[in-house]
Amino acid sequence: MTKLHLKTFSAACFMIRLLVGCSSDPDAPAGPALPDDDRDSGTSHVDAGGGDAHVEDDAASDAAPDRRIEWDSGGDAGAPVVLDMWAHSTTFCARVQRSSGTTVECWGNNNAGQLGRGDVTPIVAMGTTFKPFPIDSPDAPTFRVIRSANATNGTICGVTDDDDLKCWGGAYGTTAVKASVPAEPFLTGVADVSVGQSHACAILTDSRVACWGASSSGVLGLGTPGGVVQPVPQVIPDFTADQVSCGITTTCAVKDGEVWCWGAGSLTGNGMVFNPVTSPTRVAGLSGIKKVQANTYTFALAEDKTLWFWGSGLESMPSYTPTRVLDPTPDEPNRMMSDVEDVAGNCLLFTNGKVRCLAVVDGVYRFNEMPRVSDAVRLEPLCALSSAGSLRCWGINNAGQLGVPSTQLARSAGSVELKF
Repeated sequence: MTKLHLKTFSAACFMIRLLVGCSSDPDAPAGPALPDDDRDSGTSHVDAGGGDAHVEDDAASDAAPDRRIEWDSGGDAGAPVVLDMWAHSTTFCARVQRSSGTTVECWGNNNAGQLGRGDVTPIVAMGTTFKPFPIDSPDAPTFRVIRSANATNGTICGVTDDDDLKCWGGAYGTTAVKASVPAEPFLTGVADVSVGQSHACAILTDSRVACWGASSSGVLGLGTPGGVVQPVPQVIPDFTADQVSCGITTTCAVKDGEVWCWGAGSLTGNGMVFNPVTSPTRVAGLSGIKKVQANTYTFALAEDKTLWFWGSGLESMPSYTPTRVLDPTPDEPNRMMSDVEDVAGNCLLFTNGKVRCLAVVDGVYRFNEMPRVSDAVRLEPLCALSSAGSLRCWGINNAGQLGVPSTQLARSAGSVELKF
């Protein structure tokens, strides 16, 4: 069975159980204490489980103690405040306000130079770049958007206040790396960008969509099934959008409250299973959508704060068209998920400032509340930012993305707070 089939099967199992309903359990007990030591480590501890640390069935490791991860931030007299953050896969970045000024700092995986420090950290030394450090570029303070791909590719892109798109780290279809932010923009007139595993798409300031990278399954939306790599952004003909999301084998976008998808048929929400969809195609039956997220399955968040899902299901119960996500209780087994402000990765941000993430315990899938996150105003797949400017993160720590060497903390299903 291929990795893609395994991911599809896992996603299928999740939604079948989630959609038919299950009951909620209390938070899992606390796990082992975090070490105080913040020394760099020359060895790596890559967690064999992979994926998101909060998706697991080991209740004993579900929560880490509430201890700040601290290091010397350079003698800055003022207390740093996190203004914004971007945390995906194994490379994390944050906009930090210090008494000396505002910087954009990154930490975690640097195997393709994606931290923008001018060097590359070999995979054998993953976990040694756990201390946030400013991107070495005059553009760094101007980045209003930063998106990163997974560790396999290592691409990272940022959009400046001047609407310039700059990308560094790995590049699609080549082994060349850029360990520093380039002086010249990759693309101009960019409003937002989404970076996927093998392709990326940008929303231009005139709402057109330009995509580049591997064209497998038609994910670039150019009308061809794939087989080539487009190193230069290509504008999708006769199509505009407000938001775009690049998954692994699919791309989805929101346009005037409607959802349009292209790529692998089983993830486009149109009832197809095997045939790829090579051009943007509207997902029938959906309106009033404000955000879509493509992954190994697809979430669509509605303006009324309910959540929809589609993706591959078991052959006896496919979910190839949009279906409401349930939030069942013993008294209300068919209660819909509601009050959702945002969705990122496998996690949901609610109007009360709490975060719940997809978990599996004893073979039952559900959304568990993330420990010690209560006033979040911003959500990324692996971190939440509070109204007070504190950052809490969770997941695997194979690249030091939790702010401590991976040899000291392999993973944390509960949130830990990073102090800058």
